[in-house]
Amino acid sequence: MFNYPPISHIEIRDGEAKIVGRNVKVKMVISRLIHGTGATIPEVMEQYHLTQAQVMAILAYYYDHQPTIDADFEHEDEMVKDVPALWDLFAKYQWGK
Repeated sequence: MFNYPPISHIEIRDGEAKIVGRNVKVKMVISRLIHGTGATIPEVMEQYHLTQAQVMAILAYYYDHQPTIDADFEHEDEMVKDVPALWDLFAKYQWGK
């Protein structure tokens, strides 16, 4: 019989879901895995020094809260879509010349 206590890898701290005891935000990892560059689980594990169990917990948390998290990403995309790219600002103001 297995009677191991459950392990929680996610905590809500400062209003954001994070890895317990770390400042690694669930949303930051999800942006790498799903909403961004399409990083692999091993790449994310290496970049953020996470265990496979922590990454799986992040994915479980994301899928449990997907509509809300996706809406946050969409809102952020809307906020920055009209912000000029940095290189456009350099050209406009002739920075670096």
